[in-house]
Amino acid sequence: MAPVGAGELDESEFDSRAVVDLRPFVLSGVILMPINYVHSLFHRVEDGWDPIPNDYASSYTEIAWNERSPQLMENLASRVGGFAGKRVLDLGGGPGQYSVLFAQRGADVTWHDVSREYEDIACQRAAAAGVTLRLSLGYLEDARRFREQFDLVFCRVCWYYARSDRAFSGLLYSLIKPGGIGYVECNTPAFSQPKGWQKLQYWLNSYLWFKVGHPMPPHGRIARLLQHQPVTHMTLDYSSPLRDIVVFTKALNPR
Repeated sequence: MAPVGAGELDESEFDSRAVVDLRPFVLSGVILMPINYVHSLFHRVEDGWDPIPNDYASSYTEIAWNERSPQLMENLASRVGGFAGKRVLDLGGGPGQYSVLFAQRGADVTWHDVSREYEDIACQRAAAAGVTLRLSLGYLEDARRFREQFDLVFCRVCWYYARSDRAFSGLLYSLIKPGGIGYVECNTPAFSQPKGWQKLQYWLNSYLWFKVGHPMPPHGRIARLLQHQPVTHMTLDYSSPLRDIVVFTKALNPR
């Protein structure tokens, strides 16, 4: 699965069982309660905590809405057979820039994010566009409360907020219905260019799988994790060193 040019998609078939496990060394049993989990116990969305300040939410909203990609929407529409009537989960939906686009094309959209600021903005933007979104507030891991599965799970620029890359890959996969599509776009450490103590933060995540804060996953990790799940097609776009894009189809008969 070679890298492809910017904006292109290179589709390949493979047997997901024939993947070499390249996970780095892990100190089994040493870390019983990850720091990010402890943080979440004391920072509860239902108690009014919001990680996104109002000023930042407002400024980021304009950037995010102006950077929406029509080509990405066309690529995804072709994969799911059109959005009309399809169920879409926008994980880490932010200010709703893609949630609204999916809904405008006829999808039944669930927006999920940890920020009330973004929830308000997504609601306002959806109303202005004349569409309705299902709104769900919580950490990424709180998406496990959904009992339904989706035709498309869309996870753009938020993977690194997960407490555990390995656990989150399984959760994301479980939310897709058999034959459905998963889309993951995530920045890499090359985007962040960690300095000082952040280098230790990234080293811990890269080599011990121990997350402190929200380090971006090493290049290739997301694809390797998802390849351990039963999938029929996977597309990798590594055309930019600053991001990994993984698009995959869940097997019709996952084991």
